[in-house]
Parts: sequence; C-alpha cells; structure tokens
Amino acid sequence: MADQGEKSRSIGYEFAREEEARGCAAELDRRFTQQEVLGLRIYRIRWNGNYLVEVNFARDVPDSRLQDAKAILGELGAQVHPDDLEDYKRATEGGSGEGLPRWIRRLFGGSY
Repeated sequence: MADQGEKSRSIGYEFAREEEARGCAAELDRRFTQQEVLGLRIYRIRWNGNYLVEVNFARDVPDSRLQDAKAILGELGAQVHPDDLEDYKRATEGGSGEGLPRWIRRLFGGSY
C-alpha cells in the first residue's frame, strides 16, 4: 500500500488571525475540486496563538494549480517550510501528537 506522501503533497500557511485563515480556506474550497484537494484543515498553533491552514493536494494536480493555491494563501499568510509542517501540526490544539516534547514538560514539572 502506498503511503500518503506518494498520493498527495501538502502545503501549509500561517495566519495571525482566525478570520484570515478561515477566509482563505473557504476560498480554496470554492476554487478547487475534491479530486484536487484531498484534505483541508485549520489548526491553532499553541506557541504563538496563530493559525495554520494545511492543504493536501492529489499528486496529479498540475503545478499551475498549486501555484494558484499558494497565491490565495500568500495574500494574507506566510508559507510554512515543508520540512517544518509536521512540527507546526504537532504544536497545535487540533493536531496530532503531544505538542511540547516530554523533556520540556518534565523540566517545567508538567505531566508526562
């Protein structure tokens, strides 16, 4: 079975305000088909209170369509480097993972 990385490609953009993130996500939802966009999520980033919009595109989506999405998101958001996208998702209230690493929580007396 192929992994998700072979089926899709993801981009993420960070927004200072929730309204901006939701507005851009809604615009993408209107302009792209379900065959093009396999996933569209908004996360709240714990460490700075900003918002992350993550878009998962099908592998066969042309680069020109990907650039269209980047233009929409880039109007109000800042692109998250692909290598950092998983870290951003781990540091969200709605993302997978535990947020802060265990050693940091232990250092400050938190549960682990």
